[in-house]
Amino acid sequence: MLRAHGRWVLPGLVDAHIHLNTAAEARDAVLKGATSARSGSTNFFQDIAVRELARQAPEQAPRLRAAGVFVTPDLGDTLLADPELAPLARLRDGVRSPEALRRVVDVNLARGADTVKTRVNERAGLPDQDPLTQVYDHEQLSAIVAAARRGGKGVLCHSYSEKGCHDAVTAGIRSLEHGAFVGERTLHEMRRRGTYFTPTLTAIAGLADSSDPVLAERGRTYLPVLKRAVLAAHELGVALAAGTDSSGGAVDPVGGEVVLMHAAGLPALDALRTATTGAAKLLGLDSTVGRLARGYAGDVLVVDGDPLADPGVLTRPAHVVRAGFQVKAQAA
Repeated sequence: MLRAHGRWVLPGLVDAHIHLNTAAEARDAVLKGATSARSGSTNFFQDIAVRELARQAPEQAPRLRAAGVFVTPDLGDTLLADPELAPLARLRDGVRSPEALRRVVDVNLARGADTVKTRVNERAGLPDQDPLTQVYDHEQLSAIVAAARRGGKGVLCHSYSEKGCHDAVTAGIRSLEHGAFVGERTLHEMRRRGTYFTPTLTAIAGLADSSDPVLAERGRTYLPVLKRAVLAAHELGVALAAGTDSSGGAVDPVGGEVVLMHAAGLPALDALRTATTGAAKLLGLDSTVGRLARGYAGDVLVVDGDPLADPGVLTRPAHVVRAGFQVKAQAA
């Protein structure tokens, strides 16, 4: 029996951008409050396996939308994820041609991916890369989107620069990830198209704590810019979704992303919705996830304080219930 007297009860939270590579990471995500999630890709289709784990043993993994492998110019060891990717090793310039881009998307769809992940800019979390450098142009992004749509899937796109963001949005992506330097022109376009914004404030804030001076400076510089972009997006009516971009074995509580959304200027209730109803709609789960209502999934978060007065309580769940299974009980 779940004892929640004197506590606050709310729906399980949704992490709309997370990398789950192991069963331990999947369970940790649930314990920290993410009862549903969307993968930001894995190297060897581990997220598809995690999705199946969640179906067989709900208490061990979030209900998951899997992205399969990253559609990126340099696949690296991901070439070994499926024999159908091996021919791409012969490409001198990497995965850039329409044929190569379609192949990676088609392999993902054949393996059962629920969505497709690509990038328009280099990574912020690698000191030898420049996140403002664009790696795919509008035509290439459009080819990825078209290939995904043929399989009935949407695209989430790693992005930083304003031009990159605009190219990605006008190419037809479903959601913009990170997007630190997204501009007002692109935000208006996102509002018009219904494109979601998953800013992953948690990941950018984490850079500021890096021992690498390049990454630390990047985090300190990017975070206030991204917070302003989040507030501008909210004020314009762009749909926002909470995502931690957790990876590498460390799972951040998605409640921390809600805290950062609130710190960016969103009212507490609107910040909470980015990890409940808003994120659930992005994942196509809004008929079963994100609310406590008859007919919805039995996902519940119990916290020790009012999350509208102090969103920080979301980072420390007292109890988590996933599909009716209690997976965490705080010691009395």
